[in-house]
Amino acid sequence: MIMKISALAAVVALSLFIPTIAFTQSLESGALLSIQSADGSLRLAVYDSQIHSGLGLSSSPCDNGVVTDAYVLQGGSPTGCDPGDTYETNQTPGMFEFAGTGYKFDLKTFYQFGGCNTSGTICASPDTGFLTVTNNGTSSFAGTITLSGNSPTAGPPYCAPGGMAIDSWTSGLAPGASVTLALSPDSSNCGGYNAPQTQTLTAGATAIFPVGTDDYELAALDNLGGETIALLPIPVLQSNSNPGSTALNTFNPGSLFSTFSCSPYADFSEAGNPECTEFQLTCSGASDCESFLYSATTHYSFPPNFPGIGGPGFLKASGQNCPSTAFDKNIFVFYSQDTTHRGGGGGLSCFVAAFTPGAPPVQTASSFEGFEFPVSDTHLNYIISGWPVPLSWDYDVSNLTVCPNATGNGCTAPWVYPSSIQIACPGGSPIPPNPTPISVSRLLNFGQGENGLTEYFFFWNTVKHSKGCTSVVLTFDNGLSVVPAQFKYIF
Repeated sequence: MIMKISALAAVVALSLFIPTIAFTQSLESGALLSIQSADGSLRLAVYDSQIHSGLGLSSSPCDNGVVTDAYVLQGGSPTGCDPGDTYETNQTPGMFEFAGTGYKFDLKTFYQFGGCNTSGTICASPDTGFLTVTNNGTSSFAGTITLSGNSPTAGPPYCAPGGMAIDSWTSGLAPGASVTLALSPDSSNCGGYNAPQTQTLTAGATAIFPVGTDDYELAALDNLGGETIALLPIPVLQSNSNPGSTALNTFNPGSLFSTFSCSPYADFSEAGNPECTEFQLTCSGASDCESFLYSATTHYSFPPNFPGIGGPGFLKASGQNCPSTAFDKNIFVFYSQDTTHRGGGGGLSCFVAAFTPGAPPVQTASSFEGFEFPVSDTHLNYIISGWPVPLSWDYDVSNLTVCPNATGNGCTAPWVYPSSIQIACPGGSPIPPNPTPISVSRLLNFGQGENGLTEYFFFWNTVKHSKGCTSVVLTFDNGLSVVPAQFKYIF
């Protein structure tokens, strides 16, 4: 299994997502400010939806009661409508701080008549949003600072060509120095902004997407490399008690998970207005985009005074765009209150950290633990081909049966499908995973253990003359896949 402040984890697969004007009544990510050092050691990012004034909520004239103190760059509208010059230019500036070892950057968003970015390439016509980055650290910064976003309305006189706004600064920032960036001549008149982040995976690599003080991690388990992963956070109101709630902007888990609510993220929320984040993950550029296995983790912080959660989940809407009302899988693996949600599977789609309202808050929770002694989940296990390998593990369902296929055809839920994938041995080159069913002995159920999970055991009947390295994959009927350990045949 693989998975910052609250964390939730899961294993999953990807589908293509392109933001369009159809999303204008849902909430938007807002433009993206990214800071990346020239040596690659520092990578920061924050969205306009996460940069708050902290001085009171308001609703723009065109947002039907939705309140926010963020989204200053797009005129204060979380949906991208045009609130009008008077509202836009009277917004309280938004503030955000990046602070860590060796760096401190203070951000300010503001909307005004007149003015230009530092480079002099984007000027207000008549008014637009600006973002100023100030280096308040003790060291000079060398690298790239970029403000970007994609808008449904494109081209002059108000918007960026092709709707692809970008303003970059590469001249560095000395301590105390500032740079001001902009999106377009009238950034409230472009339909709002969404801004995916992209990274390209190498075989077995982990992509970490910074999202304000949060992050989202995708750890590939059996990919070949070359996959371009895009992540887009879409904020949603937590419930219909939020001001301005509608079916298009509020979390809805769908009929299969109607008892769940979404976990609120502090960066996206305001006092009295808790918001969650659905994450759209897509993949392109490789033949295994829809099939490679991975572990997904979201690290985040709860809003102040939020009591915590119980009954955690990590929901996936297979092949769906965010926001979704069609969550069909719960790929939850692990939760900790610091806060981390983790899950696992194959195929990327729309994901959300979730919990069960009314359930007692927990410090940690897991749905799967294993494999257990004598197998190690942290070291390579040496095995002999043709000999049985004892596999012991714990799961949060008490009546599993073994299914001979991954689709559940002919099987009654709940079930588990055991298979194997080829992996590169230490120091070896990447190889195709070649997923293969494995033969196992009768599944033994030893009842509930001290961790509250049911203890299961079977022997893996390895095939004679097998060579190389492999991992056992357990796929469950709820969509969760786990790859706990690695093995190497020695005879």
